[in-house]
Amino acid sequence: MVRPYKAVVILLSGMGMTIGASAAGALRIGVSDSDAPPIVILSPDNQLLQPSLTKNLLDPLAAELGMKPAYTVIARKRIENALETGKVDIICNANPEWYANASRLGWTREFYPQIERVISLKDVADIRQVDDMAGRRIGTIRGYSYPGLEHLWAAGRTARVDESRLDFLVKSLQKHLTDVAISSELEVAWWAKSNPQEAKLLKQHPVTISYMPTMCAVSPHSTVSVERLNQGIEALKRSGKINAVLKSYAWQAE
Repeated sequence: MVRPYKAVVILLSGMGMTIGASAAGALRIGVSDSDAPPIVILSPDNQLLQPSLTKNLLDPLAAELGMKPAYTVIARKRIENALETGKVDIICNANPEWYANASRLGWTREFYPQIERVISLKDVADIRQVDDMAGRRIGTIRGYSYPGLEHLWAAGRTARVDESRLDFLVKSLQKHLTDVAISSELEVAWWAKSNPQEAKLLKQHPVTISYMPTMCAVSPHSTVSVERLNQGIEALKRSGKINAVLKSYAWQAE
C-alpha cells in the first residue's frame, strides 16, 4: 500500500560509536512520525512509547549488537535526508520501494512483514481468494493504493468505499455500508485489543491482500555495517525473540 504522510518537527539525538568499541555506543534509530500504531506510538511530546512494536523489536536488536538504542522521531518527508546525511544510523519498518533514494542506502534482510488482510462481520463466509470479493463493497483507506484489487475495480466487479481511518472502516461494516474492509494485520490487532467488545463481532479472512517485507534502511554513514545488523537480526530470529514480539501483537479473533 502507499501511505499518505504528515509533517512535524524532527527531534534529533544521540551520537554513535563504532560497533567494535569495547564501550557500548548508541545505535541511532530514526522513527517515522507517520507510522501508525502499534508500529509507532508517540507521547504528546513526541517520544516513542514502550507499547510501540518498533521499540520492542529494536531495543533487543541494539542489545544484541552491544549498543544502546537512541530514538529520533522524524517527519516522513525528512526521512531520506536524515539517513543520507548520517543524522541516524538506521530506520526500520522500511522498504526500498518506499524510498526515492533507496540506491544510496544500505538495506538489511527482512525484519518482519506488513500483511494486509480482509476483515468483515462474522456472518460473512470465508474469503480465500481475491475474486471471492466480486460483487462486494470493499472498505479502504482514502489515498492508499491496493494493486491486488485494482482489476476488480477496473472491471466494475466491486465498489470501493473510502474512509479516513480504520475505526471508520469498522463502523461502515457495522452499519452494513460495506461488506468487507482491508487493513494491515498489525493495525487491526491493535484496534481489536483497544476495542474488545466490538472486535468480537468481526472476523479476519484467510486471503492475503498484500505481503510487504520490512527491513532497516541503513545510512551510508552508519556506525554499524549492514552485515553486522543482519547478524543481529538473524540472532533474534534464531532465538525466537522476533516471533515472540510479533505474536504479542497478534489478534486472536473469537
